[in-house]
Amino acid sequence: MNQTLKTILILSFSLTLLSCTGGGDGASEATTKIPSLSPQSDMMVTDQVIDVIAFGSCNSEQKEQPLWPVIAQEDPDLWIWTGDNVYADTEDPVKFRETYDLQLANTDYASFVESVPFLTGTWDDHDYGVNDGGVEYPAKELAKAEMYRFLGVSDDDPSQSRAGTHRSYDYGPEDRRVKVILLDTRWFRDPIERTSGENATYLPNEDGTLLGEEQWAWLERQLEDPEADVTVIVSSIQVIAAEHRFEKWANFPNELQRFYDLLAEKQPKNAFIISGDRHAGEISVEDLEGWADPLVDVTSSGLTNTWSRLFDETNSRAVTDKVIDINYGLIEIDWSNAEDPTVSVSIKGMEGTYHTYEI
Repeated sequence: MNQTLKTILILSFSLTLLSCTGGGDGASEATTKIPSLSPQSDMMVTDQVIDVIAFGSCNSEQKEQPLWPVIAQEDPDLWIWTGDNVYADTEDPVKFRETYDLQLANTDYASFVESVPFLTGTWDDHDYGVNDGGVEYPAKELAKAEMYRFLGVSDDDPSQSRAGTHRSYDYGPEDRRVKVILLDTRWFRDPIERTSGENATYLPNEDGTLLGEEQWAWLERQLEDPEADVTVIVSSIQVIAAEHRFEKWANFPNELQRFYDLLAEKQPKNAFIISGDRHAGEISVEDLEGWADPLVDVTSSGLTNTWSRLFDETNSRAVTDKVIDINYGLIEIDWSNAEDPTVSVSIKGMEGTYHTYEI
């Protein structure tokens, strides 16, 4: 754990207790980064072997957060936030700062951050600043600065100087390298319309973009990386589940097909998706033309916010039941055969393991 981020956590905790307005200024490094060994990657984080990754989403800074000690017992090498890391929903800089500082002041979270070697993440709508927001949101630069401060993104991170928060990191030595691709599904996303009424449904945007051309070009380079042995693609919203009425990649059908075609073309090794947003956990798979194994999307949601009851919702691509207890995701990599590592993904919670799937 980097000393600078520890200082931020301590200061945030102290200032929040005193004034509820705390927080220091400026981004800080959550990890010690070294030059990338791969031209496609934004940064090489460590040559330490990564074999356990935990992730989660939909976390209210206002609520009890009992999962942090449970997740810490997994002894993860890396934690990945997959969005709605806090619920800011504001354009006000003071409110943004207070919201993140309240999360940093959570003692269980602070202890967890102290214990996990590496931490990264992306945002969804509520930490972006507006429910279901996209390109039209006016305070995106503010939101980016506050999220980067919260995550400890270093000043020399290449994503600091470009629009959006998409970025990628490499972890691990040669032949046991994990690549984490963090997509930004908010900054460039064109508006989507929905029907009116109690069960309003988003309508497909056939011509709009979800990622934007700049991010698409960047993603193509990431998926060409020959050094990545396992590729974790982080999307705040579900990629594969297509039938529910809420936010999803299928709201942009041409973008979804473009993503599938890109995977089939580039063939990244041991690639899968992790997502959040839904306030319920599940694992979905899709058989892609030109892709040998089913593509997997592991949705873990949420750390504090979940459905109050199980709703009747169709997901023909689901291979598990929905989990509506608070939950987190776990990725375990067995490097015994480095040329063909075994990757298992699970949805877990206070009661143990709900679902496991082998990639």
